[in-house]
Formats: sequence, C-alpha cells, structure tokens
Amino acid sequence: MDLPPETYSQAELSGSLADIRAVNRYLGDTKTTLRLLEALTGAAPRPAGATLRVLDVATGSADIPVAIARWAEGRGVKAAVTAVDVNPLAVREAERLTAGYPEISLAVADGFRLPFADGSFDIVTCVKALHHFTEEETVRILREMDRVSSVGIIAMDLRRSSVAWALIWLLTRLFTRNRLTRFDGPMSVLRSYTVSELDTLGEGAGVPGLRVFRAPLWRIALVGHKGNT
Repeated sequence: MDLPPETYSQAELSGSLADIRAVNRYLGDTKTTLRLLEALTGAAPRPAGATLRVLDVATGSADIPVAIARWAEGRGVKAAVTAVDVNPLAVREAERLTAGYPEISLAVADGFRLPFADGSFDIVTCVKALHHFTEEETVRILREMDRVSSVGIIAMDLRRSSVAWALIWLLTRLFTRNRLTRFDGPMSVLRSYTVSELDTLGEGAGVPGLRVFRAPLWRIALVGHKGNT
C-alpha cells in the first residue's frame, strides 16, 4: 500500500486487502507462487518428516501463507509459516483471517531488517511488494530474504505494461468502490519493473542462483535456489 497508514481506516484497509485476496486467487498470483514453491521444495529434498519452514515478507492479510499451509497439508508436508508485515493494521487483519491455522505465526516486522537469524527458514517469499520499493530498496530486501533462507527465495511481482495498467484500471472501476484499491491497483502496475529491469536488480543483489521467470498475465518472479550457483 503506497498511501501512509494515517490516511485510511482499518475498515478501508480490510476492504482493500479483500480485493487483493480476490485478485491473487482469481488472476493467478497465488497459483504462480505455489507452483514456484513446489519447484523449489522439489529441488531441495528434506529428510522424511522434516518441517518446511517458510517466511512470507510483506504478507498483507496473509492469504499467501494460508495458501501455502493448505498446499502443504494437501501433500502431507508438515509446515511452519511465518508471516510479517511492517503495517500493524495489516497484521491485525491477518490475525483474524489466520485464526484457524496454528501453523501460521504473525509478526509486525520490517522486511529490510528481518528479526531472524541467518538461514532461519527454508524458503522466503515476497508476493507483489517489490513495486512499492525503490531500486535500492529492492536490492536490499532481496539480500535480506536471501540471508534468512537456507534453500531459496521467491519474489513475485507484476510486470509493467500499458495493457496490464488498462486492465487493472478497468477492473478496479467495475468490481470495487474501495478508494485504496482504485488508487493502489493502477499505481502498482506503473511502478512495477520490466523483465530486464528486474533481472538487473537481481544481479545487483548478488543472490546466488537468482533467475527471472515469466508467468501468465504480466507476472514476473525472481527465484533463487542456493543449489544453483
């Protein structure tokens, strides 16, 4: 969310986060993240019965952690998912929506200074947040995600496109009256990176094995597997 927290209420944020959950679910963001997660976990086999430790940075209302928890349960994988966001209002909403998932823990934390030791998690994810950051900040958060991961990272975001902007602008006018969504949706596309820009930032971060992947509907992801150096 590009607007400062003092400019909106909990109710407005809750409505906007609900819109984001719908977009993630119906336009493929969640599905793409799970596909990349499955590829990473498959590339790094764990001992039988070992817990898969996942951290989701800039989690919003934690719909991605919920999807990961369901994905793990469906595959008989024991998972422990930690979700953090710098916005306490978002974490409050996430607490409400994850009440039935004891495997998910929440905290207010800055993604640029994660309060975790090196290698605390197997995989670290960050979904549709990079466009909120400057280029320098994007490099910093990629490095911080890599620091606390032992297997790899997934940073999935939008790809800048005039067609994507027009589509999001239209969808936010047809399907929601939330002023935060109507502002943040089109702005997010305008502030997102192209494939070449994200590739350059990934190289600048110096994260081993980091690669850019294209996904349908103007999505791109930086995926780093520490076994691919």
